[in-house]
Amino acid sequence: MKTKVIKSVAAMLFLFVPITFLGQSIGTTLKTGWYYLSNQETEFKRQRDKSSEIFYINPDVIVPVEQFEELSIVENEYDGTKYSSLIIRFNKNGTENWSNATKESIGNRVALIIDDKLVSTPLVNAQITVGVSSLSGYTKGELEAFVKLMGIGDEAIYLPSPQLDGFVSIEKALHERRSRRDFQDKEVSLENISQILWAAYGITLPNTDYPFLRGGFRTAPSAGGLYPLEIYIAVGKVHGLAPGLYKYVPDGHKILKIIDGDVRSELCVAALGQPMIREAPVSIVYTAVFSRTTSKYGQRGRERYVCIDLGHSAENVYLQVEALGLGTCAAASFSDEKMSEVLQLPKEEEPLYIMPIGYNRNQDE
Repeated sequence: MKTKVIKSVAAMLFLFVPITFLGQSIGTTLKTGWYYLSNQETEFKRQRDKSSEIFYINPDVIVPVEQFEELSIVENEYDGTKYSSLIIRFNKNGTENWSNATKESIGNRVALIIDDKLVSTPLVNAQITVGVSSLSGYTKGELEAFVKLMGIGDEAIYLPSPQLDGFVSIEKALHERRSRRDFQDKEVSLENISQILWAAYGITLPNTDYPFLRGGFRTAPSAGGLYPLEIYIAVGKVHGLAPGLYKYVPDGHKILKIIDGDVRSELCVAALGQPMIREAPVSIVYTAVFSRTTSKYGQRGRERYVCIDLGHSAENVYLQVEALGLGTCAAASFSDEKMSEVLQLPKEEEPLYIMPIGYNRNQDE
């Protein structure tokens, strides 16, 4: 599988001190995940490579691999020395478990097991409330081998690199921008989809120092840099991409397949029968994880900031689509419940916007 590699001259900001090694398995098998160390001798023991030191593991996993949401390999430089780290991002349940575990383990070590091998025993210096952990002390090749063993993101499709220079000026795109609802029955290129997703929420300045950025600063501004939006694409006719529902991951500029098969008709029903959503070759769907913003800004985040963030991103889509000779029309008229069902959204995500995209028939509004 492919892995994300980021180059950075800034050192990673860790809330714990990583001490890593490749260990041998002794005794009962342990699944991949984070564990507490045990103060008592048990059959769950692991030995440091080229060392006689033994660690005993509490077999009750803290954060299992099923709660690992995304893996990224980052390359950093500190005091002239280059090193690689594996960043492990958790889903909602994993984030909660990690926060509780690090709170309970302050001053003690926790253990990372990969494929029944002990690979890290970091010392916890503070509670970590963000859903991120890391693994250092290995070469890039060794980290890539760990990623392969964990099997996270095997369905990822890495998109073509976005272009930073186009043939249409920003002034021209602003002048020509219209909401367009009538589309030709013509497929859109994967390169265009890549460009549009990058314009919507792509990373323009990678940053691993602050985990809440989830990869870095984006093409669209966000209150507090919290980036509450999630972006999906419902694909019907995109050259080189099978029909289905995909989720955009800005960190790595890739998409993950969520649902096999064309869901445009189901989206059209959820959107109260608006034909443009069924007829467009592809639609962008925005959702939001409001808690990312309300955790800092409270109710004001829900009532204002998240929707302001949506406006920033959606206007980027309008302008990029126009510059590519395509058309779109933002729609927010739909059943929240049915839309969530079609997208199979987790409970913390709420649908906000649909933007069908295609070659227009010059019907302006």
